[in-house]
Amino acid sequence: MQNFLFTSDIFRGSRYEKGHPLDMDRVWPSVELIRLMGWVKEDQIIKNSPADISELIKFHDLDYVKALKKAEEDQNLPDNLKKKFNIGIGNNPIFSEVFSRPATAAQASIKAVEMIADKKAKKILNISGGTHHGRKAQAFGFCFLNDCVLAILKALENGFKNIVYVDLDAHHCDGVQDVFSENENVSIISIHEKNRWPKTGKFEDNKLFNVINFPVNEDFNDNEMDYIVSNVINPFLKIKKADLLIIQAGADMLDGDPQSRISLTNNAYWKAVRDVQSLNENVIILGGGGYNPYLTAKAWAGNWVLINDKEECLDQEMKPQCYDFLKSLTWHNRRVKNGIPNKWISTWRDEYKNAAVGDEILFLVDKILKIKKIC
Repeated sequence: MQNFLFTSDIFRGSRYEKGHPLDMDRVWPSVELIRLMGWVKEDQIIKNSPADISELIKFHDLDYVKALKKAEEDQNLPDNLKKKFNIGIGNNPIFSEVFSRPATAAQASIKAVEMIADKKAKKILNISGGTHHGRKAQAFGFCFLNDCVLAILKALENGFKNIVYVDLDAHHCDGVQDVFSENENVSIISIHEKNRWPKTGKFEDNKLFNVINFPVNEDFNDNEMDYIVSNVINPFLKIKKADLLIIQAGADMLDGDPQSRISLTNNAYWKAVRDVQSLNENVIILGGGGYNPYLTAKAWAGNWVLINDKEECLDQEMKPQCYDFLKSLTWHNRRVKNGIPNKWISTWRDEYKNAAVGDEILFLVDKILKIKKIC
């Protein structure tokens, strides 16, 4: 059975307003890198269209969805609706595809669940997904819809009774935890930067029966990521035996990302994704955060070879056409004021970093193992 890569032409050139952290390209460059490296067959690529409103309102309020659609049509909203729905305010701007783009990402996550439920696929990569902050009736944290919640609801609708959601984004999955923190069919695991916006995902939440939160400090390192995965997440997955695993694989913990102080290498990131996804047959990997286009495109492209059990591809040389392609991407950020660092675009793997597992992580893991009774 083939694995599938989901995308859509809507992401080609679609950007948030100038100066926004998402004023850059991430989704289609990831797919382009996969193609240029020869890692995918064309019949494995599925292009999606926006979800029907009938699907979106299985979580989101109808009035909110209508307002989001109107915002795209008119490229504006009345002030009262902007304030009510948090659209066109702060970091949730009205842009050309403000409805169609998140609705397409949502449809891809919904369709991924349906294909796995229908036994048409085992593992699917939906790079455009991972919008884990979206609220029922408000845009929040760059997220206008919550495809993670919609996917889990679709899974429950299709008879999945043991769903595990693992979130590797630097920002806590508040929108997912708020919806499912008391659902006996859903387990939520998150590793995120402590005190980073939205400042949720506290250690104290581990008292909730189906939530495991790892709020980590900004000096969180590669070996500490592996320690958490090896000693808590993987043992939990082996016990849980989930019938569906959803991984939100945000790439904003990587060294060089402007929206996090954590500085992991992509070796640690890929090892975490590889080890977690390898324990389940039915897997959906989403995108999420990732605000350095070069690092994020490489990270998400790498996730494709991981779900196909071809990690050795990441040890290949970066093809010249991939180097040229990455170099052609534009990013209006001070980190590239004097040019793109060559290490970001010339190799797949970062240089390895070796640092000890700190006392705080040892303590955190020990406490969670005891609270959750994971042996």
